[in-house]
Amino acid sequence: MKHKLYNIRGTRFANLGQLDTAISYYEKALSIKPDYAVAHYNLGFTLQRLGQLDAAVRSYKKVIAIKPEYAEAHSNKILSVIYCFTNDQIPDAIDTLEALIKDNPNDALLFNMSGGCYASLGQVDMAVKNYEKALAIKPDYAVPQHMLNSLIGYTSKEPPKEYIKNLFDDFAERFDDSLVEGLQYRLPFLIKDLILKLHTTKSKFEKAIDLGCGTGLSGKGLRDVSNNLTGIDISENMVAKARELDVYDSLIVGDIVDTLNSSQEKYDLFIALDVLIYIGDVKSIFNTVRDCSNKNAFFIFSVESQMGDGYSLLKSARYSHSDEYILKTASDRFKLIESQEVSLRKERNGWIDGKIFILQAS
Repeated sequence: MKHKLYNIRGTRFANLGQLDTAISYYEKALSIKPDYAVAHYNLGFTLQRLGQLDAAVRSYKKVIAIKPEYAEAHSNKILSVIYCFTNDQIPDAIDTLEALIKDNPNDALLFNMSGGCYASLGQVDMAVKNYEKALAIKPDYAVPQHMLNSLIGYTSKEPPKEYIKNLFDDFAERFDDSLVEGLQYRLPFLIKDLILKLHTTKSKFEKAIDLGCGTGLSGKGLRDVSNNLTGIDISENMVAKARELDVYDSLIVGDIVDTLNSSQEKYDLFIALDVLIYIGDVKSIFNTVRDCSNKNAFFIFSVESQMGDGYSLLKSARYSHSDEYILKTASDRFKLIESQEVSLRKERNGWIDGKIFILQAS
């Protein structure tokens, strides 16, 4: 029952306005009972009071994931919006948001959520309008800025980390079904054969790392070709799903570049499938991978393709990269072993064109 005591203490401090202390108690409660929906809700509400809106949404989403009926039972209608959105009831979510905005016209979170709803329906003008309103209220609100950039055609160097965390924390439970069954995503199941065709004398790589491992779709294949396998992902929920597979020797929650830069580990094989589509300027990750490479290490990754030079932020909020840009950026520290065109996944009525690159540390 200690988790309940921590939650009660957190609420007492929250009522006194000591929000940081309240958060510490809610987190203690959740460290004991991670599926404690009440503490997740209280944590989210406190984070919202502090203006940490993206973190608040992640907590609210955990409430809905753990206890969907909480949305109906609770007076906080943001939970209802999240429930509707995650269950593809977008018009209902918009109706609730419009009512909330009438009573809370200066709440940036509500406008950001409205922007997301309209964007999911393909109503770009309404999405832009709502993202702009969110930014007018909270100019440093990184997530609506990224989404607005994607819709108006402005290419930033990278998305905010909060955007990636929110995206994949929300997507974790339905990730495999959505990508594999719905979008016919096949890259993770091709990677083992691709590695076995490499011209190397090794039967297995001593140390391999799955960058942006997600739910571990690539893990089984990589397990067969490595003696020691590490996975890393920025999404805590994704790593939790990967842990259930029991194929990784080590799993890390964190940003790829930050984590590798703070580590002394060296690897023989790096895999990054559908990772660079969430990174614009790839220079940092290329440099970091090279610095963490053992002699002749391989770096295998995929990109969404574009013609010409450079990279672009697409309306999907993902990035595409040109061959010329990838090879130019890699040329100082890697040599190209092979590249091949692939169909990454379905989107609407067609396939997304992509490419797999195999580089070797030089």
